[in-house]
Amino acid sequence: MKNNLQKLLVTPTSFASAELKFARKLLEESGYEVTYNQSGKPLDADQLVKAARDCVGVLAGLDDFSTPVLNQLPDLRVISRYGVGVDRVDLRTAGDNGVIVTNTPGANSTAVAEMALSSMFTLARHVSQLNETTRRGQWLRVVGTELSQATLGIVGYGSIGRALRRLVTGLEMKVLVYDPFFDPDTDPTVQGVELAELVRESNFISLHLPLTPATEHLFDDSMFRLMSPGTFLINTSRGGIIDESAAVVALEAGQLAGLALDAYEQEPPSPEHELFRFSNVIATPHSGAQTVQSRIRMARGAVDNLLRALAGESVTNLAAEAVS
Repeated sequence: MKNNLQKLLVTPTSFASAELKFARKLLEESGYEVTYNQSGKPLDADQLVKAARDCVGVLAGLDDFSTPVLNQLPDLRVISRYGVGVDRVDLRTAGDNGVIVTNTPGANSTAVAEMALSSMFTLARHVSQLNETTRRGQWLRVVGTELSQATLGIVGYGSIGRALRRLVTGLEMKVLVYDPFFDPDTDPTVQGVELAELVRESNFISLHLPLTPATEHLFDDSMFRLMSPGTFLINTSRGGIIDESAAVVALEAGQLAGLALDAYEQEPPSPEHELFRFSNVIATPHSGAQTVQSRIRMARGAVDNLLRALAGESVTNLAAEAVS
């Protein structure tokens, strides 16, 4: 009977979409009892514990699997992330508790890179402001700047950073890269530099790195002061990488000519967020990965990782292994 089946929880709300019907079918025909997040947003700690109690596996979105949460889920064996970031999972506690954590690197690279590039164009040509003023009956000619032959600094040169570099090739941008693990022999089309040099020399800076203790508030007052006046900053990775209070000061001082945020220190942000009073700030709801194609790739990978791990089969994309 169904009540005797082991349980799975699926938290990403996009699993309700038509394009992911195939993924729901795979899960529901896999021999597990499957439940879905019906709240329309990531689950908070209490909701997550309640929903995941007695579950052996969770296909997880942006929910926080902290130590207190994990310690209340004794039956949990696998967390399969629908996406690449695992900063919302306490990996050490997961491993200690015998929980395997997987992710889907590369599945959303094109989508996020295109989001970053579209944000660069939108900031450079004041598209958001001009859309609003034109709809109000104003006929403003605001002078923008061209991306062509400008300098782009990419901070974090994994699959998304590399995808962005490929997208800007036709713009003949000079590309600088900062990544502690970057090997210049693997990509002679870009120049690897120290972070301070990248920040000083770039007209556009795009962030593509995980949130870790080392990267939290990496872009703070001191980093903003290194920028040339008129720099554009794009963040489609994690919100805590930017000190948002410092960004306010940089916008007021003109160090930042524009800021595009798809991630925030607190999600969702308050409608009264201090950055939202600036017309040269673009705000989107952590949606860089949300294309039909990306959703399909992430869902296919996340479902495969979850079912393979639960079956004791090898999984390529391991973020944390269970400690035996």
